[in-house]
Amino acid sequence: MGQLALGFRSLFIKAAIFFIMAGLLAWTLGGALFPQPTIVNLPGAGDIYWRVSSGGEINGLQWSLMRGDQEIKTGRWQSTVGPAIVDGVSWIATGNAGQWSISKVTDSTVEEVASPSSIVLLSLFPGSEK
Repeated sequence: MGQLALGFRSLFIKAAIFFIMAGLLAWTLGGALFPQPTIVNLPGAGDIYWRVSSGGEINGLQWSLMRGDQEIKTGRWQSTVGPAIVDGVSWIATGNAGQWSISKVTDSTVEEVASPSSIVLLSLFPGSEK
């Protein structure tokens, strides 16, 4: 029984030294042993902007539409466009697999619009005029 206890003690000491050294190496290289997600705030229009998060416990990209520090809408889209302000109203577009969803942002709600005006489409997709 004494040999087994000595073996576990030796294993515990080696594991502790390993985690301490790994943590010090990660800290020295500017990282962390258990990394947090990377968060990027993108430029917006007015007080509405996109926040993109990746890494940590988040799998893939997570988009968040923000007004100040308040989260309005969150999703996992492949692409986002906007916000664009047309006649005092903020508009956004979110897309997956080539399918775009156009939405109007009012206060802290997002309302999807099936057929927005051509002015809104040109504001969101300026290169699409023909």
